[in-house]
Amino acid sequence: MKNIILYLLTFGCFLLTGCSQKIQDVQSTFNEAVFGMSDVELSAEHINELPYASAFVKINDSHNIFMVLALAESNPITGATQLKWLSSDNAMIVTENGRIIKTLALPNYNLIALNSTELPPLSQQLTAPQQWQATYDWMPDYRYNYQASIDVLPGEKSTLTSLIWTKEVTYLEEFVSFSTLNLQFTNQYWLDNTGEVVKTRQFIGPNMATIEMTFLKPFRS
Repeated sequence: MKNIILYLLTFGCFLLTGCSQKIQDVQSTFNEAVFGMSDVELSAEHINELPYASAFVKINDSHNIFMVLALAESNPITGATQLKWLSSDNAMIVTENGRIIKTLALPNYNLIALNSTELPPLSQQLTAPQQWQATYDWMPDYRYNYQASIDVLPGEKSTLTSLIWTKEVTYLEEFVSFSTLNLQFTNQYWLDNTGEVVKTRQFIGPNMATIEMTFLKPFRS
């Protein structure tokens, strides 16, 4: 079953990237990218050669985890593209316009869903910040339908560097408040000059895990 799932994920990546390699070659490269090397061993050249969108991820400020894009599909409500990032231990993080909207197989709590009819793109918040509403669902313990009020505050410009790029970015803070819990947290984003999120640090919930993602190679549809 594991091989079948991996094959399907690989085939999805093959279609998304438009790579002309044979399926066997793509699967071999995928296996190497996910299972064959540690983040310490990964070089800029190696990452640039891989035919996948990729990211470095830190959970609760731990060491880097290398993740690759396993699937991209449309959100049936908003029409935005949702990206599903996969790690070597089968953990998954789902993002939409740079926001983390779902996690799977993380230790302790997981974000089952971040739902909103608005979910405004972060690039719009740079020039016209607005307040919006969302609901959060978490597992375990069946913690569903927690209402959140979200405010955004654009920040300063700076220069940001990753393993394979250096970019001019604009910092943005997102304040998430839960009135029924009397709790809140702050998400952080760094957007490049095209409005794309290139780095982010987000909480999956109040007093829960933080996830830092640095997008090395972005998804291109």
